[in-house]
Amino acid sequence: MHFFLALYFLLQGLPALIDGVERTFARMNDFSADFHQISKDVLNRTQQAAGHLYLKRQRMARWEYTSPEEQLFVSDGKTVYFYVPSDKQVNREGVKDTFDDRIPLMFLLGRSNLADEFKNFELLNTQPFLDGTKVVRMTPKRKTDLKELIMEVDPQNFQIRRLILDHNDGSHSEFIFSNIRTNTGLKATLFDFKVPPGVQIVEGIGQ
Repeated sequence: MHFFLALYFLLQGLPALIDGVERTFARMNDFSADFHQISKDVLNRTQQAAGHLYLKRQRMARWEYTSPEEQLFVSDGKTVYFYVPSDKQVNREGVKDTFDDRIPLMFLLGRSNLADEFKNFELLNTQPFLDGTKVVRMTPKRKTDLKELIMEVDPQNFQIRRLILDHNDGSHSEFIFSNIRTNTGLKATLFDFKVPPGVQIVEGIGQ
């Protein structure tokens, strides 16, 4: 099967790659992976973090950070929570109001048309960060602070292995995914969040 996928990609190039990503995510009910996150702010200060990610239709996400400290970013499909136990504080915001960089991959689950959200698709000839992946750049259709999105895709299974978000203000976020598993039957209860006693609630997530 891999031979025919590779042959199809060679014949079709970018359209085949986008089509493969769309078909893969359209069939996806849930997704889990280890992640490594690299963030750069407008002052060029860099932070790194790592942990495990769970995603599920509809708009459910759970980012469990283990490094550099314990943190939890959870969406139950309607509300997003960001909890830092050491701060005894949880930030809360509606999913529709959130522009956090952890959101885009969540919105891909169950979607079958990237062209609804993005335009100017381009297959880059640059050396990929991950061997064997193909690099695709696109820009959002809607007015947003996101300048462009770059994804590295495995052409064998059309999984997104690396996601880069560049913003108009010069800030940058990068996510690298490994040990990917899909359609494992994640329960919706995994994405429930109960505010612990004594923890302060702050409205708004921010960037």
